[in-house]
Amino acid sequence: MNVPTAELLDPETTAFLPAGQIAARFADIGADSAERVLTYCGGGIAASATAMLLVMLGHENVGLYDNSMSEWSRDDTLPMETG
Repeated sequence: MNVPTAELLDPETTAFLPAGQIAARFADIGADSAERVLTYCGGGIAASATAMLLVMLGHENVGLYDNSMSEWSRDDTLPMETG
């Protein structure tokens, strides 16, 4: 499931949305009941903010794929959906 970090920001102020709204967004995709949540992005920078928010909301098993799509996309044997 995908929750772009930009969707967790107020577009007018660029501040994070209120915690309740962020928690609801994660709940919408089932992150609140997941055993583990792994965040990733193009290079790990935006994903680190998402991981931080998850931890601040009380998620205890959060991982960050720090090289993210930069590494994954170079390996043609790994699955990837586009479009």
